[in-house]
Amino acid sequence: MKNMPYNVMRHRDWDHAPRDPISIGASIAGALGVTSTVGVFLVTAATYFAISAVTSWAIAALTPKPRFGSLGSQGILVNTREPAAAHQFVYGQVRKGGTITYLETTGETNEYLHMIVALAGHPVDQIGDIYIDDQVVTIDGSGNVTDAFLDGESNPTIRIQKFDGTQTTAPADLLSESELTGADALTSAFVGNNIAYLYIRMKYDQSAYPNGIPLFTAVVRGKRVFDPRSSTTAWSDNAALCIRDYLTSAYGLSDSNVDDTAFSAAANISDELVTLSGLGTVKRYTINGIVTADTSPGDVFNQMVTACAGTLFWGTGKWKLTVADYVAPTKTLTLDDLRSPI
Repeated sequence: MKNMPYNVMRHRDWDHAPRDPISIGASIAGALGVTSTVGVFLVTAATYFAISAVTSWAIAALTPKPRFGSLGSQGILVNTREPAAAHQFVYGQVRKGGTITYLETTGETNEYLHMIVALAGHPVDQIGDIYIDDQVVTIDGSGNVTDAFLDGESNPTIRIQKFDGTQTTAPADLLSESELTGADALTSAFVGNNIAYLYIRMKYDQSAYPNGIPLFTAVVRGKRVFDPRSSTTAWSDNAALCIRDYLTSAYGLSDSNVDDTAFSAAANISDELVTLSGLGTVKRYTINGIVTADTSPGDVFNQMVTACAGTLFWGTGKWKLTVADYVAPTKTLTLDDLRSPI
């Protein structure tokens, strides 16, 4: 029960949440024609350039292309119900839905629906604004949604409680109101260790839910990552630090052989402020997105390094990262540097 706390799917006569279809893209490879125009160059030089062009095309064609949708916002603003959903790991800050892992109705006429929406498979730094459909809602100290557009009554129809993954006890309100019995009965072990989630209770009200169960999403400040520059662990959307975290995490590559000198230099570049035209400044390289457990580490790294135009490579027994950065030239080449006259 502690390892798999949210695998109970209980419902009676409430509407079932629809399953969204998964769109699978297909890649189409085309043929390349190479044309070489030779002027005053030697035939050997022309041949060299033609071979180089074909070789460059072949390397580019054989290199796997990153799937940018996995770390973007596509498909994350939904609540899904799956029998075996992959964990989601949040880096930076994103607004997202989650996986509905628990449903139960209570009351004499089943007027209350209890729902748990798992947001991340790890503790998060913060669960911020809550959206019901596309509107931010106000929540009081007891978790009651007080916005009049949803209830307009003294007895609110929605209650939301946030659990950031560091919780050590089960939701007290759910335990007290659950009507499950026997082997399905909830106990104090129903904690959800290291899982960030929302516990939501809704009271049936046709005027409040004219379109059925609404969509719940939250702004999530994701995982706290280690910073080798200060030897501290804290939330950050620094691209180099997020890549380092996935490299060393058990759900990632699980490799501790990291060149922290190289990653520290990359982190410093990522933290540099870039001035925008009339819009202040932003950090140079950040990662704000989601990694799923069913994505291979190679695909994840291909996606992550695009955030910093970087190169992740293995050298001298350690992983190293370089990110795009302008370096002022230290040498001016002249004709004297050539081996022979042109």
